[in-house]
Amino acid sequence: MRQAVDLGYAMKLEPKLAVDYFRSRGYDVSWNWQETSLQTHSQAFTVAKGVRMDVLTTIGAQVDRGLSQGITEQEFKKTLTPQLQELGWWGKQVVVDSAGGAEVVQLGSPARLGTIFRTNLATAYQAGRYQQQLASTETHPYWQYIAILDDNTRTSHRALHGKVFHYTDPIWETMYPPNDWGCRCRVRALTASEVKQKGLKVESSVGRIATDAVEAGVDKRTGEIYEKDVTTYTDGKQTMRTGPGWSGNVGSAAMGSDANIARKLVEMQDRQLRQQVIQSLNNAPARQAAFSRWVGDALTTTRQGRSVQPLGFMADDVAQAVQARTGAPVARLLGVSEQQIRQANALKGVKQLTLTEYQLLPQILNRSQAVLWDAQKQQLLYIGQGNGQVSTVIRTAGQTPQSGALDAMVEAYKMSVSDLRQALATGRYQLIKGGL
Repeated sequence: MRQAVDLGYAMKLEPKLAVDYFRSRGYDVSWNWQETSLQTHSQAFTVAKGVRMDVLTTIGAQVDRGLSQGITEQEFKKTLTPQLQELGWWGKQVVVDSAGGAEVVQLGSPARLGTIFRTNLATAYQAGRYQQQLASTETHPYWQYIAILDDNTRTSHRALHGKVFHYTDPIWETMYPPNDWGCRCRVRALTASEVKQKGLKVESSVGRIATDAVEAGVDKRTGEIYEKDVTTYTDGKQTMRTGPGWSGNVGSAAMGSDANIARKLVEMQDRQLRQQVIQSLNNAPARQAAFSRWVGDALTTTRQGRSVQPLGFMADDVAQAVQARTGAPVARLLGVSEQQIRQANALKGVKQLTLTEYQLLPQILNRSQAVLWDAQKQQLLYIGQGNGQVSTVIRTAGQTPQSGALDAMVEAYKMSVSDLRQALATGRYQLIKGGL
């Protein structure tokens, strides 16, 4: 029997980031765990057979307590058991799924609650830990895989214990812990001098790592065979293998793998804003819905609010193009304020956006038709897919990163495509990406 996950080391780092990651997730209804991808897990809290939102939110609230208040697994079970029994989500029952199929399934039980508690705490802590370590790569660029060496440790995980790789090595894309159910492994960040003093060898996984799809279960209702990725690393002597469905990196899936963004997340003091930024980084449906509601409130109420919302994340290739032009670090996290929305609607010589068009701004940022550089004002323009005559324009205001908050604010309006093309022809605008 596996022991409880040892998470004491994570609590000493930055539990707030782990909590904020967990709170940034929405909820996703699933029948079998094999149905849910790593990306979906990074965006939403889900429990297999948890097909009712009241069940998911009840369990999620107690997982949050485990992260934020440090309640024990025993207390988690003690609190949830009567709550889930009252909701009727307990024991073995005949449950009808959304397709009308009936199946005898195991719902709540002490063992299941233990798995839910350990798995969600481990993934949240490791996602936060990954971002913490990514933020420190200027001083600690080497990462060492650490396994708990006791009788419960898998031989496969023991094989990777002590090995050191640069933080950019591809192994961390698929083998940053946890790497299986109940995995207690972690990663230790090291400086170059520590690697030298300890006599450690920096290895490379290039040519030694492979990912394959394996059978992970069968849907009893339909006979569908589920496949999940498994990643294998071998150095010719020993082999490390992830569990089915555990090939990946929750931290990078949820928040990206850019060190500058990681530092920004660590610096942020506004907890709610950080949760929103995490949602923006992984394009979570919950963020899209929240942004739509916020824009609706901003444009349909008479109050003069001063709130801001994260809009999205500047892509690597765009950031590199801007830095090549300015020679300075680039603002990567873009946001919009109520005040700027109202000011943009009052600009002379531009057409106003409708409520629906404002609500689509995050999508325009992520899937723009073109990205232009205003050489005169030193600003970026994201151009949305228009009707051939008029397009939505998102213009950044400033390119210098700000500490502890969103990097740069934007304004949005409409411009004629002919005017945009004319500015390109004269050299006022420069094409960075896409086309008009």
